[in-house]
Amino acid sequence: MVLIGRILISAEILVTRFACNITECKGMCCCEGTGGAPLENNEPEILSTIFPAVSKYLSPSSLNAIEKNGLWVKNMLGGIETPLAENGWCVYATEKNGIVYCGIEIAWREGKIDFRKPVSCHLYPVRVRKFGIFEGLVYERWDICHCKSQDSSPLLFEFVSDALERKYGAEFVEKLRKISKKGFAKLSE
Repeated sequence: MVLIGRILISAEILVTRFACNITECKGMCCCEGTGGAPLENNEPEILSTIFPAVSKYLSPSSLNAIEKNGLWVKNMLGGIETPLAENGWCVYATEKNGIVYCGIEIAWREGKIDFRKPVSCHLYPVRVRKFGIFEGLVYERWDICHCKSQDSSPLLFEFVSDALERKYGAEFVEKLRKISKKGFAKLSE
């Protein structure tokens, strides 16, 4: 583990090579699991603002679930997350040519909104865990995730560097790069 401020980072994030292979997994990270995507405290308000632009990318099942449950829900632990549709998928998931994508991210890519997607989704497969006053960043390995982990793949923290910068800032990512170059790179050999 590495500590930067109050953020504990698993060494795995600094030494594991990872690149999403959506053609293999078909976007199942948006479809499997027991709950929706965790949301940051400011994200429900953002979802309310962007929903009119995002709604055109969503399925009737998702729109029905949103009408019934709202744009976000509280989970059993009191956190907030995206709701699930009847099929168990995140309500913001949409299927195109046999692959599941985030409807929010599609709207972002098309320039309709300036919010890419929830930070927890953008960080995946890195997950944020709370440890009292600390946050921990861990690599969540999941059998549905068929990543490209060849030597040519980036290190995991580089793969999610845009998301890390969104959440913690550019200085945080730069510190990870320096730590990785100094000592953790040897662990991956």
